[in-house]
Amino acid sequence: MSPIVLLTTLCIAQVLAMTSFANFAALLPDFVVLWALSNTEAGWIGGIYYAGYVVAVPLLVGLTDIVDAKRVYLLSMGVGVAGSIGFALLAEGFWSAMGFRFLSGIALAGTYMPGLQILNDRLPEAGRQRMLPWYLSAFSLGTAASFYMSGWLSTRFAWPSVFFVAGVAQAACLLLVMLAVVPRQPTPGSGNYRHPLDFRPVFTNRAALAYIWGYTGHTYELFAYRAWIVAFLVFAAAASGAVAGTEAITGYAALFSLIGMPVSVIGAQLALRGDRCRTVSWVMVLSMIVGMSLGFIGTAPFVIVVVIAGLYSGLIMGDSAALTGGTVAAARQGERGATLAMHSVMGFSGGFLGPLIVGLVLDVAGGRQSSMGWGLAFVAMAAGSLLALVGLRQLLERKRWPL
Repeated sequence: MSPIVLLTTLCIAQVLAMTSFANFAALLPDFVVLWALSNTEAGWIGGIYYAGYVVAVPLLVGLTDIVDAKRVYLLSMGVGVAGSIGFALLAEGFWSAMGFRFLSGIALAGTYMPGLQILNDRLPEAGRQRMLPWYLSAFSLGTAASFYMSGWLSTRFAWPSVFFVAGVAQAACLLLVMLAVVPRQPTPGSGNYRHPLDFRPVFTNRAALAYIWGYTGHTYELFAYRAWIVAFLVFAAAASGAVAGTEAITGYAALFSLIGMPVSVIGAQLALRGDRCRTVSWVMVLSMIVGMSLGFIGTAPFVIVVVIAGLYSGLIMGDSAALTGGTVAAARQGERGATLAMHSVMGFSGGFLGPLIVGLVLDVAGGRQSSMGWGLAFVAMAAGSLLALVGLRQLLERKRWPL
């Protein structure tokens, strides 16, 4: 299989695998009413998806140093099918929703980075650095497709159909990878007998840790944004008197995610051609400034809110592929799987905390109908860029300004 065909296959598979990603976030306002959820409980259901990812990713990604990543991918996608269809058929409240979203998070853990490892194991180094940003940007495409599909289906069918269709798409992903990707055993470095769950060597790699920390703050901010953007736009539309239904608002969320795909690729290319730390640092500063402003303008004309929300989404994604590319470039031979596992564990730990903390801030600061509540919630959200910036520059010893 040629590199281009392999990349295209894995990008299509990633989009199919992620059809369950935004199901709950897109329908969050409906579930809050249907199941009488508090904002904190809604944040827990939004965040538990990433907790499932964090729990599973050390084993699933660490194993790709010694077994074919394709095997990990297929097993995990089977779990994803069970999580989506199980939610459609059996979820009836807070606890059952938590359980099935946890399974869906496990599925993402075993497909996203293992999919990257399928590429890593089958491409030379030069091809790897060129192809990596395109694969990583498929995450944004999958997110956009999930938001759009969820909103479109929810306006025409009962909510279980949203999750059932996601399960069918994930089954198609499983078949695609099973039939199209040629099996191959990874080739660990000579004399490297590291146990696949021994991650201690990663913590001696200061450069990799810097980008892992940056990715942690980035993912905290990104997944908090994606978990709550639909609810925020519902508030903004109502506050300004704009007419915007569920399908239109989830369409905006899908567009915002889609914007992230080219922006992520452009950010990665700029990082490759220049100073990676400087490029990433400027993106983080701009993201922090825009994010901390967005919540306070929620009562402005709806078109202004939509434009600023789209700009913020693009800035959040501007450093995504550049950060992961930095981690891959800094990983030592025979430790790439372990390094990416820690990249994912720390990053998606931030992804778990982001939606939850935003929900807590909303509850404390006045709720989803409060302009001040949303203002402070977005301050808490954009703090991810601040933490990422400080940690990245400390670990790379790039403390002096200007950036």
